[in-house]
Amino acid sequence: MTTGACGIRTFDDMDTIGHLITLAAASPWALALVALFLVIDGFFPFVPGETLVVATAAAAAASGGSVWLVLAVAVPAALAGDLIAYHLGRRLGVERWITPKRPRLARAFRFAQRRLEASPASILMTAKFLPFVRVAVSMTAGAGRMPLRRYFPLAVASVTFYTAFHVALAAVVGSTAFALLGNPLIAMGVAIAFGIVAGILLDLVVKAVRARFRRPAAPAAVTPVAA
Repeated sequence: MTTGACGIRTFDDMDTIGHLITLAAASPWALALVALFLVIDGFFPFVPGETLVVATAAAAAASGGSVWLVLAVAVPAALAGDLIAYHLGRRLGVERWITPKRPRLARAFRFAQRRLEASPASILMTAKFLPFVRVAVSMTAGAGRMPLRRYFPLAVASVTFYTAFHVALAAVVGSTAFALLGNPLIAMGVAIAFGIVAGILLDLVVKAVRARFRRPAAPAAVTPVAA
């Protein structure tokens, strides 16, 4: 679509802007930003790490970039964040968070303690989809003295599954939306929306499963995790 001299932005202009934005989102600087946010997200669950992963992967898919590069950057960054949380728990403990003043955090840490004692592999695999719980699980694993040789492979598997899910979702939805709509910027927005909705649905599923294992509150003290 074209226009006269009135200065109204054309569809071609919008396509150009969309391509520029998606190319910028797939640039090395964007990947560095994704890595930084994912590291912080591992121990501070108020950073939208997974949203940036979805946006960057969608931009890469829409602009012909490599989603594998996004995955290669995101997995070690997310793992580094989890390891920081693990070592923070090992050094500082978690008792300070299990107080009536922080009921949501207290519930997360108590749940993490119970599930780590009962089934560490399953909780480490599912906790990544729950922001507060994933931090609580890693910190509790450290505070409970779970050996790093046991924690590390489970953390690698969890991070790989969690990150690959978001990258694959963004790649499929982003490339499909681009093929249908022809605008990479809109395609990236659609992929982000799908990523947010998918995250909410997974959150509800994990919470429903978690409710089946809920028990009466355990004492506040963190007991060592068996080797």
